Amino acid sequence: MSNYTDQMVAEMEVIHSNGGFTYESAKAYAEQNNLTVRSVISKIKSLGLDYTPKAPAGKSSAPQIRKADLVRGIATALEVSYDTIAGLDKADRKSLSQLLGAIK
Repeated sequence: MSNYTDQMVAEMEVIHSNGGFTYESAKAYAEQNNLTVRSVISKIKSLGLDYTPKAPAGKSSAPQIRKADLVRGIATALEVSYDTIAGLDKADRKSLSQLLGAIK
């Protein structure tokens, strides 16, 4: 037996026609109907309705800089050959970025 009545599906289609579902609107719908957000998102997808998920936490839209490029920048700032410090690319990106910032 489905947790979704015909009336609930019709409401979901109205929400969809008014701009589609986002994580926030799916969460609000779930709370109104005593459902889990996961269930609502699954139903949205099974009905073929548009759904825009929330952005992953901690991810920025800025392009990622490769660690090798950071090490290359450090080598340039220190005026040494990249090959002499190439092993630094094993360090984490945050540390390399902070080191490059401290050198400049």
